Amino acid sequence: MGQAQRSDRQNDLREEQRTGYSAPRRKKQSSTGKKAQSAQRNSISVISMESPRSRERNESGKGQRPRNGAGRASGRGGRENAGRRHTNRDLQGLEMWEISRESENPRLMRLADKEQVRSTRRRQDAARNRPAPARQPQSKPRLASAAGRRKAKRRKELLCRTFMLLVIAVCLVLIYQTAGAVYQMMHDKGMSNGGGKDKSKGIVEVVSEQLEKNKLKPPAITEDFLEINDYSRPGTGLGKVKSIFVHYTANPGTTAQQNRSYFANLAQTHERSASAHFIIGYDGELIQCIPLEEQAYAVATRNEDSISIECCYQDEEGKFTQETYDKLVHTLAWLIQEYHLSTDDILRHYDCGGKLCPIYYVENEDAWDQLLADVENYEPETEQ
Repeated sequence: MGQAQRSDRQNDLREEQRTGYSAPRRKKQSSTGKKAQSAQRNSISVISMESPRSRERNESGKGQRPRNGAGRASGRGGRENAGRRHTNRDLQGLEMWEISRESENPRLMRLADKEQVRSTRRRQDAARNRPAPARQPQSKPRLASAAGRRKAKRRKELLCRTFMLLVIAVCLVLIYQTAGAVYQMMHDKGMSNGGGKDKSKGIVEVVSEQLEKNKLKPPAITEDFLEINDYSRPGTGLGKVKSIFVHYTANPGTTAQQNRSYFANLAQTHERSASAHFIIGYDGELIQCIPLEEQAYAVATRNEDSISIECCYQDEEGKFTQETYDKLVHTLAWLIQEYHLSTDDILRHYDCGGKLCPIYYVENEDAWDQLLADVENYEPETEQ
């Protein structure tokens, strides 16, 4: 801006020497142009920054036919042409202002001022109304064609129908086998009883009798319940049975009755809390100390959902006698049948808490696996 003011001052001195007018008088006459000059210098300075070579290119390009490549110009080329048109308009306004300044015509100077103001406003409006760059549309997942959807639907329906047919076929096979087994049982029963003596019985009666026949009977049990006390029989109800625990008495050579008396004396000695539902002696006797509807003090963290069996022994290693072993297998098989359990639900005291009980089956894993296998394969015909 300082350089422009010095240039104006030098021009004023030259005009004063040529025409004889003083600079203050000329400035008063051209006050209108001077007022608009400060507002227009920004546009003039911008225009003056254009190089002479580009001006010559713009002037020489007027009226010429665009080359072959210009016809396929992008939006960027269009914007450049528009900028050039605005630049030409600004140059025309600048030339008009220079002519009015030299001729000192107030009317012409006002027209030049108005033209400069219009040019500035057009440039501002163009910048304000310039559209924002369009956003690239996000790519959407490609939808499956209608034909593909129909094929997938038909494939799904076919799989469902095939599965239903397989289920129906399996059900029919099971019904056929069941009916054949029932008929065979009825026929065998009738032949063993002398012809048609039992032909009057229905299928339900025959099946019930057969199931009852195959049902495992409980072993011989001597019920000798303890009196309710806080140390051996709390009288608390037993919840759903989930496990059956096997223990050993830890007193070699003691009988089942002696261990039962020990549990009963805890009510007076208050030595500790201990008991079990069953005690199996080394001669095979079985004593029940706690009803199966109540809890026993056997496994601290599992008393509320388990049944416990104590086993007597004579061997220092803790191995059970054959009589104790046989009665234990029978009792376990009967209990898992009554409570709908499996051999996986038969545990050692060691399996819950880490106590070495029963010690022989803790130190001999193979013997414990054999015990579980004998329980699983136990049959009523092996009862003694």
